[in-house]
Amino acid sequence: MSSPSNEQSQSRNRPGSACAECRRRKMRCNGKHPACDNCSTAGIECIFSPQTSRRGPKKGHLKSLQKRIEYLEGRLIGQGHRQPTEIAIDNKIVSVRPPSRGWTGESQLNVLLDDFHAPGTVPVPPSIGGIPISELLHAELTTNKSASRRCLQYAMWTLTASMSAQLHHLCDILYRFTQKLLGFLQLANDHIEIYEIEHVQAWLILAVYEFTHHSFHHAWMSAGQGIRLVQLMNLHRMDINENGPDFRRICGTDEFICEEQKRRVFWMAYVLDRFISLSLENPLTFDERIIATRLPATEEAFQTGQLSQPTGFLSELIAAGDSPPQTELTDWIVLATLCGQSMSHRQQTTAEQAHCGLSNSFWERHRWLDAILVQKAQAISTLRPVLLTMPADPMPVFLNLVAQSTLLSHCTAIELLGSVTESHETAQCRQRALMAAQEIVRLTGVVSQLSYFEIHPFMPLPVILCAGFLMHQSMDASYALQLQEILGTVQHLARTNYLCREWAIQHCHLFAPADNGSA
Repeated sequence: MSSPSNEQSQSRNRPGSACAECRRRKMRCNGKHPACDNCSTAGIECIFSPQTSRRGPKKGHLKSLQKRIEYLEGRLIGQGHRQPTEIAIDNKIVSVRPPSRGWTGESQLNVLLDDFHAPGTVPVPPSIGGIPISELLHAELTTNKSASRRCLQYAMWTLTASMSAQLHHLCDILYRFTQKLLGFLQLANDHIEIYEIEHVQAWLILAVYEFTHHSFHHAWMSAGQGIRLVQLMNLHRMDINENGPDFRRICGTDEFICEEQKRRVFWMAYVLDRFISLSLENPLTFDERIIATRLPATEEAFQTGQLSQPTGFLSELIAAGDSPPQTELTDWIVLATLCGQSMSHRQQTTAEQAHCGLSNSFWERHRWLDAILVQKAQAISTLRPVLLTMPADPMPVFLNLVAQSTLLSHCTAIELLGSVTESHETAQCRQRALMAAQEIVRLTGVVSQLSYFEIHPFMPLPVILCAGFLMHQSMDASYALQLQEILGTVQHLARTNYLCREWAIQHCHLFAPADNGSA
């Protein structure tokens, strides 16, 4: 039996055994309960904090991880063939066999998936430390995913790998595998009338990846698949059957979150439709006049599940004109809508001139759009300013670029009239186009400061539109300088964005011979 002095020495040396008062006064504490000697002598309350666990990895854990990495690298090098991959589609196992020759990179991916996603290695408890596990997190952790969720997972991995220097070599592997999974899922769903929202999300995410890393036409086709699924699921009419407050009172938090997720998927497809059509000047798929789906909630409300308060409709927001500040996502939707209306105005003008000449409704449409675009561009510039002297926030930069480029595109509709009589209105419109182009040039100075991860996938569209406008202006010193600044931004974006790279290749005559290779 140890002596009291030994016990006191051991307790004094135990880490974390001192009471709160002794810690504060930096005194030695013997750790006696219920009160140590110092607190007993001073006659104050002795409080012991619960002993905290040690920080950092356990002894030998890092060495174990290092050995595991070496083991995986060895398996990757030694893998000479690929086994068939099986995926679950409607509770049936479908074997996906690789081609007998050619591309063999999927074998590397299967090794990683076999080691890190082996069945039974990741238990999914109902809660961790009293924190409930959401349905979304549960679906991510479980190994028994539906085919749609597996497609979404691979699409997200593809997009994530494209933004990582360490995982960039897996992009093509993941991309091709995602395409295969979506192809097999499409075959399996030939006779199914109920689609999962993850199926739509996978197509839209794949389209965004293809816009930045593959051809525009591949992205257009993938986005078209997602957009048609949105129409099949009637996501553009989600809130058409609301019957007063009782409808929202009977819904629980999970139902609200699920409905909000569908709304966000629809609006993502809607925005994609607008920007794709802008690039090619093709007819729009969605008609905003018949949309009966509410605008998305704020990000905070979505993350916390506080979604009982309904949001407004797009038609109401457009009609209101001078509306209160909106979220960045809602501003993007409104700008995409105005962009689509401006493009439809241009297309209608071209068709009218081909058929029977310019109609009387041209100036009525033009003036209404002109007023609302000027108002929206000024509101975006005021509420979300972009200053060259301050660190740039990527989303306000993008929104300001879209607002100014939409105004620029609208003002150039005057050029479609041909030999129209010059008036104060046409001169004012041309002046407004020049001012919008100058503002875009100013904003491109901020774009050059953004990192690759901060650049929006569709940020090249406003820049390209401005470059096309400046190309056709009289080449005095000021316009030539602005064009060179825009072309410098195009070269900067072309390094990481395929959409910009395609335009640079088509207009390589604009660049100096020494810069053609980098573009």
